[in-house]
Amino acid sequence: MTSWVLLAAGAVVVVVLVAGVVLGLVRARRRLAAQRVAPTDDDPGPEGTRRDLRAVAPHPGASVSGVLPRDLAAPPGGVALLQLSSQFCADCRASRAVLTDVASERPGVTVREVDVAVRPELVRLLGIRRTPTTLVVDPAGVELARTVGVPRRADLLRSLDPPLDPARRTG
Repeated sequence: MTSWVLLAAGAVVVVVLVAGVVLGLVRARRRLAAQRVAPTDDDPGPEGTRRDLRAVAPHPGASVSGVLPRDLAAPPGGVALLQLSSQFCADCRASRAVLTDVASERPGVTVREVDVAVRPELVRLLGIRRTPTTLVVDPAGVELARTVGVPRRADLLRSLDPPLDPARRTG
C-alpha cells in the first residue's frame, strides 16, 4: 500500500517539475520576443504586412497618409468608409448600418470594416481610442475625415462631399 502512495507522490512531483519547466520556457520565449527590434523604415516589407504600416502624421489628430495598406484604401477614383470595430460592440452594428446606407446612395463609396482585435497595429498607428471609429479614406490611404462613435448620416454625407465633388475640390 505504501508503495502505491510513494509512486503517486513521485508522479505528482514529476508533473509539477514538467509544468515548471514548460512555464519557464514560455516566459523565456516571451522575453526574447519582447526584446526583438522592430524593422526600420528602410525595410518596409511586403505590402499589407505590419512593416508596411508607417505613421507619418506630424501630430495626433492630423491627417495620416502612407499608413494604410492598399487592401484598406479606397478603390481608384473612390472613397472608402473604413470602420474600425470590435466583436462585442453594439454601436458598431448601428454604425455599419449607417455606412452601408450611405454607400448604397453614393457611387464610388466603398465600406470596409476591420476588427481591431485582428489588426491591433492599426489601433496604435491611427490613434484609435474607441470603437466604432470611422475614417473616410482616399485611394492613396490618406485619412480625409474621422468620426468616433456612430456617425450621423448627415455628417457623413457632408464629409463625403469635398472628396467626391471635383468642382469643390479645385475651388
